[in-house]
Amino acid sequence: MLPLLDILADMSTDSERADWLRRVPDGVVFRDHMDIRKLLQAVGFDAGINFLDARLAAVNSVRTPDGAMPQTRILALNLTLIDLNIAARAGATGAE
Repeated sequence: MLPLLDILADMSTDSERADWLRRVPDGVVFRDHMDIRKLLQAVGFDAGINFLDARLAAVNSVRTPDGAMPQTRILALNLTLIDLNIAARAGATGAE
């Protein structure tokens, strides 16, 4: 496994995983999305999987004529980011 994925695999909380997902470069998401997904599935971090899907969709989306990302992708990314942050806080405090 690549070093960045080793770091993700060694994390023990959803809060740490969420921080990693927010910071990892798009290129890593694009290249390693299947391995990232497997790691997130193994720990049952559904909010992380949803955010990963939204990031991958954003990276692969066709841009508008002015080069911007479509608003539908931006909205999906922001909504899954909110869910990711809520799940990370719940995981950090032990709440469900």
